[in-house]
Amino acid sequence: MVGMEVPSLQGEGMETLRDTDDAKEWQDAVKSILVEEVQERATKALDENAAFLDTLTASIELFTKNTDLIPGTVEFDVDLANRFAEMATPYELRVEGKLQGYSIPVQPIIDQLRTQLAGERSRATASPPPSPGAVATPAQAAGAAVPPAQAPAAAPPPQAGIQSKAGSGAEVEDFSALFGTIGLPNLRI
Repeated sequence: MVGMEVPSLQGEGMETLRDTDDAKEWQDAVKSILVEEVQERATKALDENAAFLDTLTASIELFTKNTDLIPGTVEFDVDLANRFAEMATPYELRVEGKLQGYSIPVQPIIDQLRTQLAGERSRATASPPPSPGAVATPAQAAGAAVPPAQAPAAAPPPQAGIQSKAGSGAEVEDFSALFGTIGLPNLRI
């Protein structure tokens, strides 16, 4: 680079590099100017995209903290996921129709829904209260301890399907009603 004309870093115009020390100084100065420029541009781009990056980070945290919202996992809770999706709909941030995240922190909503579901599930597994109009047994009316009711017997399994007899062809299929709709009731296949 010795003897080359390069843009002056001290102002307007050009300067000639006299020796290797001069070339090294010029290269180091250009490198520091370029590093500053890259840092300024990166900072500006980061500031411009801060809201998007915050949403992206929150979306990642949403699924790392709530594995029961990830379909296909062992912990997946359909009820929780459906309730959350319904409740968080007004806060969705969509880009080109795709969900990118939420405009508010949604973790408190998920925690509250999880607590509500746990309460509902524990009440459902406890013995149900007597239905209105149910007649109390004499022991219950007297306040005596009554053993809990037995669980109802399991329903019988569904009826087995009727086996197909494809290819038996004993009877001819009649498509006259179908062909009648297009004006050809006597057409046979």
